[in-house]
Parts: sequence; structure tokens; C-alpha cells
Amino acid sequence: MDAIKIGVIGAGNMGRNHIRLTSELPEFELVGIFDIDKNVQQVAEQYNTRIFSELDDILPLIEAVIIASPSATHADMAIRAAEKGVHALVEKPLGLGYEDALAIYKAFQGAGTLLAVGHVERFNPVILEVEKMIEHEDVIAINTRRFSPKDMRINDTDVLQDLLIHDLDIVMNCLNKSSVKRLHANGRTAFSEQFVDYVHSIVEFENGVLATLEASRTTEDKIRDIDIHTTNAFIRMDLLNKSLTITRRTNYRLDTGYNHSYRQENIMEKVFIPMVEPLRAELLDFAKCIRCGGAPRICGGDACYILETVDKMKMQIYREGQDLGG
Repeated sequence: MDAIKIGVIGAGNMGRNHIRLTSELPEFELVGIFDIDKNVQQVAEQYNTRIFSELDDILPLIEAVIIASPSATHADMAIRAAEKGVHALVEKPLGLGYEDALAIYKAFQGAGTLLAVGHVERFNPVILEVEKMIEHEDVIAINTRRFSPKDMRINDTDVLQDLLIHDLDIVMNCLNKSSVKRLHANGRTAFSEQFVDYVHSIVEFENGVLATLEASRTTEDKIRDIDIHTTNAFIRMDLLNKSLTITRRTNYRLDTGYNHSYRQENIMEKVFIPMVEPLRAELLDFAKCIRCGGAPRICGGDACYILETVDKMKMQIYREGQDLGG
């Protein structure tokens, strides 16, 4: 089967990872890069590919495109790709808000082309393992923490669209597939008056599960933790270090032959997690969907639903007169 002719829009940090992998994977033929940054020449030379100065020059030459440009450009770039009949993988967030995302989604539906969205944590092997496990558990609550240092290159989104959106997607579409009943969110600015850099939110779902999500761009350490409380176990995930532990209650007793017995309070399981690069798995899923049909692991509809929820959180934080000062 011929390789899929693909282009990459945007050669920033995430874009370069896509360029690296599409140049390596036999499923793809990297036709070129579109980026207005003059420094992209070095990247093109490193991966032996072409630079295009106009989007309209590369779209007729490719079957699929990866859009890893700034979030504010996603709607324009994606809709133009859909109009040319080009499949797209758009990095998260799909748009700057629900309306942008919905316009992109409708454009690809109308064109009959594939739209996948780059929520790469969906392909984290820890998440894949827990998804199978959680089917047999009665979930009470889910707590997430996603902390990072401020990335000065990201200047068009707040911490909700930059970081929190990952965990919101995981909770709503992987760990607890139930609709939102109510939510509350608070946030604080730190580096500018325009964008929130810390957020704390509580989401109650129709099935009774409570989720507490915390995200920050004000820490020096990177933290990617998710805890799940169930009636039978406590599940702890470290998405950064790819570790998963499960603590279960037990009433095991050891009789010693005399008037004493030992009670083991709990059992801790450390689950083996295969070392899989999530972005590689995401690109392979994209290629498979193009060639064989079927829906990508995260489609435009999922991404719209997440952004609709993010917009509701933002409305509470930005429009209800809260003191956002640092």
C-alpha cells in the first residue's frame, strides 16, 4: 500500500515531533512543511523535506495534513484543508472555543473527509490500561493534577485550553462516560491580565461521579497525576512517568497456631505498563483510519463536547466578576 502523502503545518515544539515521526514512519511520505517562521529551514534540512510559503501550494500535493500551528489559526487552516478534500489531524485545542470547533467539525462532515484531534494523552499506555480496568469498578470520584512551568511560546490560550483540556477529555471520554450535571470553576492569573494560569474546577456528572481537576502553569515541576476512588480500590496514575498502582482492601488473616493472627490491611498492585510513545500511536491510528475507514480515537465530535465544557468553565471564571489578580 502506498504511503500517505502528508504535510505538517507549524514547526514549533509539537510540530517538530510530528515532522520527526512522519519522516520515520513507513505509513507516511512527508511532502513538506508550511510555516511562516524563517528558522524552519534548519528543520526542513534535518528531515530532508520541502518548505512551503503558502498553504495553497502544499494542499494540492497531499492527502492528509497535521495542523500544529498556534491555536488561533486552527479554524482557518482546517477549514481550508477540508475544502480541498484533505484529511486532517488538528492539535488540541481544536479551536479557540466551541463555535470555532463546531465550524471545523461541520466543514469536515460536509467534505466527507477525516478529522482527528490531537489529544495525545488518549494514547498514553497508562490511560489505555486503566480504561479496561475501570469497566469493572464502581467509580466514586476522580482527581486530576496537571502542572507545568509557563511556556512563553504559548500566548493565545489560557491554562484551560493548554493543560486542563487534556484531563477533562480523559475524564469525560475515557474514565467516566456520563454527561455533565453541573460544574464550578475558579481561576487566577499570574503572568498577564488576559489569561488564567491556574484553575481549580469541580464537575458533577449525571451518574453521581465527582471530578476535581486542577491545572497550573505556575510550577517549576511537571506533574501529570490522576487518582480514581472506587468502592473496591484506589487507583493512582502518573502519566508522566508511565506508572500505575492499585490499592485494594482485603480481610486476609494468617493463623499462626497460637492466640494471635495477622491481618493484612490492603494489597498494592504495581501494573506493568508497556513503553509506547503516545504520539507515534496517535499517528498510526490516524493512518489506519485514512486507509481502512472508521472513527479516530478522538474525533471532532468529542473535541467539540470538551470545548463546550471548557467554555462553560471560562464563562464562570472570566464573566462572573471574580478577582483574577495574582
